[in-house]
Amino acid sequence: MIGWRDGDGAVHRGSLFAAFAALSRGEAWSFPALRPHQREPWHSFTVQVAALALLKAGTDEPPHDESTWRELLLALTPAYPDGEPWSLVVEDWTRPALLQPPVVIPANRADYKSPLRTPDALDMLVTSRNHDVKQERIAIASEEDWLFALVTLQTTEGYLGAGNFGISRMNGGFATRMTLGIRPGNGGAAAAFWRDVVRLVQHGRARPQRRQGTALLWTVPWDGTLSLRLPDLDELYVEICRRIRLTHTPLNGVEGLAAGSKVARIAPGDSKGVTDDPWAPIKVDRSSSHTPSSAGFGYRQITHLLDDKKITRPLLANLYDGDDPAGLTILAAALVRGQGKTEGLHRRPVRTSRMGEWDGFSEDPLDRVGKVAEERAVQAGMAAKFLRDALLVLVQGGPDEPRLDDSSGRKKTDRYVERFDACVDQVFFDKDFWAEVVNDPGNHLQEWRKRLRLMAGAELDRAADAGPLGEMRLLRARPKARIKFDDKMDPWIKKAEHGK
Repeated sequence: MIGWRDGDGAVHRGSLFAAFAALSRGEAWSFPALRPHQREPWHSFTVQVAALALLKAGTDEPPHDESTWRELLLALTPAYPDGEPWSLVVEDWTRPALLQPPVVIPANRADYKSPLRTPDALDMLVTSRNHDVKQERIAIASEEDWLFALVTLQTTEGYLGAGNFGISRMNGGFATRMTLGIRPGNGGAAAAFWRDVVRLVQHGRARPQRRQGTALLWTVPWDGTLSLRLPDLDELYVEICRRIRLTHTPLNGVEGLAAGSKVARIAPGDSKGVTDDPWAPIKVDRSSSHTPSSAGFGYRQITHLLDDKKITRPLLANLYDGDDPAGLTILAAALVRGQGKTEGLHRRPVRTSRMGEWDGFSEDPLDRVGKVAEERAVQAGMAAKFLRDALLVLVQGGPDEPRLDDSSGRKKTDRYVERFDACVDQVFFDKDFWAEVVNDPGNHLQEWRKRLRLMAGAELDRAADAGPLGEMRLLRARPKARIKFDDKMDPWIKKAEHGK
């Protein structure tokens, strides 16, 4: 059912159990049928299921063969020795299918009225207009298309109107389940799978008090009227949020039927997304999980996520002994949800450099990364302010001091400040950043301010060349704007000689 590509580019196919084995052997570098927004939900699903199976079996490392994985996963669902909870289509609706709860009361089958003709009708991706991303366009779909859409919906979807509740692992129905994690530099999906599974098993094994309970929510009957309680669930529970059943068509294809529910599958309580999700960043006061905005993961957002005064990093976003610090990637990813729409798929990998040279044993290396990022972001904010003041002098015709309450003038300057910010984003995590992280000698503060000046100065010149004023006014305003810019920048860079 599932296809994966190895490190040489060859594509292989096999069962769900074979896919787990290929991940464990380091062979499944990618899954070609995954749509971009499905990558993280699939990674989370496979890692959580694998860790649950290994913890139950008392095994520390993932096995390499398909038959052992079959035994491990079937052991998670002992009431179903024929493996129905791991089958995509099960015609007997009184038994669970993969991510599809059983229908125990025959009358409840009538609830399943909404047809799902294609996998993208099932998927969580919402488009505001049919011409954004064509709806129901996967007319010839394979079982893996349905599988990946089902995993994405059941583990990441939010509230979408009456009867369509969302998952518990995010801060509210219109929020987003995001990923913040550490990924190995090489090895693709398989290396990420191995790293995260082993870490979760180690963490669970070291804590005898680890909360255990219902782990696979699709194995529990659900008529849409009763919710499960969070304290009754395993810490690594794999949830579902919708009542879905897939069936075979007369031509041996797959279609789906959906039913609404009166309540969410997991009672919301007051958790606000604080559910021990190993990829979810939490506000440092533990009031809620972090919800990314439609702005995505620019340098300011990454800096915020790495700030230990604001965010508690999730378990899998921390380094551990098995990591090679010289070749890691800090990954932030999310399909940001809005009210009845999708506000962008955002993915920001930050490749670390020279982390293997870190010798500050009294400090967590990622805390150090966060501190350097915060200082750099503050400096970029100062440079943006100096640029804005100079631009206001330009568009206002050359006064000695800009009028800061000039809303019209600020609108005219916004695009240049935004372009400056985009330039900063492109070079923010460069080699000089990592040199500062490992405390290389040199005045990194001064060098960073000089680079900011060059980028800001280029935007000031661009604005002046655009000539928003008449020729005579521009002749006066341009040198005035440059004088204002230099008067701010020169002493600022001079102070950096003394680390100020």
